[in-house]
Amino acid sequence: MVNWKTTTLIPLVITFFFLLDGLLMAIFSEQFLEGTKVMTPRLIVLVLILMSFYIPRSRMIVYGVVFGLIYDSYYVGILGVYVLLFPLVIYLTEKLKKVLNPNPIVIGMMVIINLSLIETYLYLFYQLLGYTTINGATFLADRLGPTLLLNLVLFIIVFYPLKKITERIQGE
Repeated sequence: MVNWKTTTLIPLVITFFFLLDGLLMAIFSEQFLEGTKVMTPRLIVLVLILMSFYIPRSRMIVYGVVFGLIYDSYYVGILGVYVLLFPLVIYLTEKLKKVLNPNPIVIGMMVIINLSLIETYLYLFYQLLGYTTINGATFLADRLGPTLLLNLVLFIIVFYPLKKITERIQGE
């Protein structure tokens, strides 16, 4: 039997980090968009990856699709990009967690891998549509590197509190 706390608190936590993504970008836009360097907070991806370790894959895939659709409509304007990426990240995390020992270092590495895949996919997608004209080396140095660094710091900050919240929700 599914607990009501599981069905309501998990989407609330994901929603909180979804909104925190935009809030961080709005508050720190000068620091995140300095010169040619662009840092993009991806807290919702961090939350989806971490929760994938504790919540069944079928439920997380649904959350990934729903929040991908919301993310697309709210932040991007092109429907389908994050609807594909969020469930893909959850699926990859689910497959990797069966092979690897899920400790904070491994989870951090999985965050880096998944964020690298997301950012590279977005770069190639936007380049295909003609929304970006930067070359691959500039993307790696000015976009991917700073974004990974920012999200690694954010991961270090939110890992333990989010892990405890998720374990407590699942444990009840």
